[in-house]
Amino acid sequence: MSATANFRKQHAEILEIAKNIGANLPRLPGAATDVRAQLNSLAAKVNIHLAIEDEALYPRLRAHPDARIQGTANKFTDEMAGIKDAFQKYLKAWTEGAIRSNAAGFAAETKSLFGALSQRIQRENTELYPLLDKLG
Repeated sequence: MSATANFRKQHAEILEIAKNIGANLPRLPGAATDVRAQLNSLAAKVNIHLAIEDEALYPRLRAHPDARIQGTANKFTDEMAGIKDAFQKYLKAWTEGAIRSNAAGFAAETKSLFGALSQRIQRENTELYPLLDKLG
């Protein structure tokens, strides 16, 4: 098993929940209760994933003697801070009531945020995790 198998599995689970939320956007505002429940599941998965990365993955890469690996870890950490903050604000702002009252706004913000999240996951899977897998 690769060093990143669990991270990749978590990514697949996160993307699956995001896909389900996206599939429910045309059903809003009627599906607001379901969508908010799915957002809670997504938040739990994302928060666990980020905590594991912050505690296990990034410290290991930042402590590596190769400056290129340290730089990659720092770059990914810095980039994630903006996405993490945006995600937390999004979760706080989009209560079930807010989703019901502004379904179009929620859908637009969801598509934008999930696009950024998907791009980030893709970059981790193709740039960061192969680096970690090489380290063993």
